[in-house]
Amino acid sequence: MKKVILIPLIATGALFGCQDTNQSQAKDKTTLEHEMQKPIWAGSYSGTTPCLGCSSRCEDCPGMAVDLVLKANQSYELRRESLSGHNEVEVLKGQFKFKDTDDTQLELLNVKTRNMIFVDLENQLLEIRMDQTAQPYAVQDDFLLELS
Repeated sequence: MKKVILIPLIATGALFGCQDTNQSQAKDKTTLEHEMQKPIWAGSYSGTTPCLGCSSRCEDCPGMAVDLVLKANQSYELRRESLSGHNEVEVLKGQFKFKDTDDTQLELLNVKTRNMIFVDLENQLLEIRMDQTAQPYAVQDDFLLELS
């Protein structure tokens, strides 16, 4: 005589639930691994700087809003907008390269002005430096972009 084994539907549902949980955990693990591989300098930075023609803030000039996204694949997106409304919004995209082995000085390729950046990882800031020389501006605080 053959014995019949009955499997309740509730148990079957629980088994499928375990599979969903395992898939969810695998996705969470993948996301976590991706986050761990992301360089600490990667992210979105923003701030207000003097206009392109000035080396410090002027009383009668509101300056310009700057948004810079640094991506893990060493590409960037730079958005600059004159707060006086005199110029069009400028959006530049491209690659950047590090100028030192410590990954603290980078150059935005294909950007003609204000393309030298100092990365301050400790304070999560970027400091825009003078073109060509990468020396700090006299009023460094006017050229800071904060991690957003």
